[in-house]
Amino acid sequence: MLTDHVVAVGRRLEPRRNGLMSNQFRPFAWSIPIGEWLGTRVALSVWFLAAAVVFCLQLGTVSQGLLAAGVLLVSVVLHEVAHVWVARETGGWCNEIVVWPLGGLFAPQPTMTRRSQVLTALAGPAVHAVVCLVTGVTVWRAGVLNELLDPFSSWSTVTLAGGEDTLRAVVILVFAINWALLLVNLLPVHPFDAGRVLDWMLSEWLVEDTATDLFLRLGVLVGVALFVAGLLGDQPAWHGTWMVGLAAVVLVFNLEELSSRRAVDELETALLEYELAIEDVVDELEPGEPDAGLLEGWRQENVENEVLEERARQLEVEQQVDGLLRKVHTRGFDGLSETEKQQLRQASRQYRERSPRPEETV
Repeated sequence: MLTDHVVAVGRRLEPRRNGLMSNQFRPFAWSIPIGEWLGTRVALSVWFLAAAVVFCLQLGTVSQGLLAAGVLLVSVVLHEVAHVWVARETGGWCNEIVVWPLGGLFAPQPTMTRRSQVLTALAGPAVHAVVCLVTGVTVWRAGVLNELLDPFSSWSTVTLAGGEDTLRAVVILVFAINWALLLVNLLPVHPFDAGRVLDWMLSEWLVEDTATDLFLRLGVLVGVALFVAGLLGDQPAWHGTWMVGLAAVVLVFNLEELSSRRAVDELETALLEYELAIEDVVDELEPGEPDAGLLEGWRQENVENEVLEERARQLEVEQQVDGLLRKVHTRGFDGLSETEKQQLRQASRQYRERSPRPEETV
């Protein structure tokens, strides 16, 4: 009977609590909307406040810390503008960006060509490279170039005393921050720009799911290595702390993405199981059984029609869910709009908690 099959499928799916569909605690995604620029919604990460506090503590004064935070903000905004511009110039698109201290959370979507993907990903780091080249002459003349090129060395303190020394100190700070952003975004792990390039390259050599799984596990290993280096490194000031913080970011993002992918796989399996169960019901209701009378035949025809209607509705939902899942695979769950998140949660509940209609239990 239709009831038995549907209830059985619902009971099998109910224990699968899909983490993707639940309200996730994702503090790295906390942000404040600041408007729409050139057709792209822009939000500012609340973690810039934390970065400003750390800068104030590291550089010794509030004025120097706020100056460093301002330089970081401008540098990251230019980074994201470059991503969006190159993506659109090569045929891609970008509806939303979240500006956070190490780049952007929502990457623009390039077209499915190697040129567009690579150029879009590397546009952000290219901005930092250009800034470093422009300011590098001043840094070299100041005699601190070798010190700043070493990511484990301490930064020169900005002296806001006025005159040429202040201007030179600001230029040195601009170089130091952009050099740090360049190095971080060249790490070949999620969620950084070089990591996107590596992910696309692996997808060309391996099956997509295998490539992404390998890529994320590599990110976890790199995160652990950075964490150990930060703990063991005997460096002055806050540089050990910075390394541990970077390791935490890498670990959280990669472990979270692995968890989200497993949740998506569970939902796809649930969709397949339900579709197979419906097909089994249709097979059981195919003609060939002895005629049980006009009334029974009429009831059976109604049941068959309901099954066909259910399958039609199911196909429509599956097409919609497939599109959302593809978007989750490329941009993550936070890349969905609130309406799309609600649609995906609703579809998940339908597959986990589907119960028989009253007329089916008669």
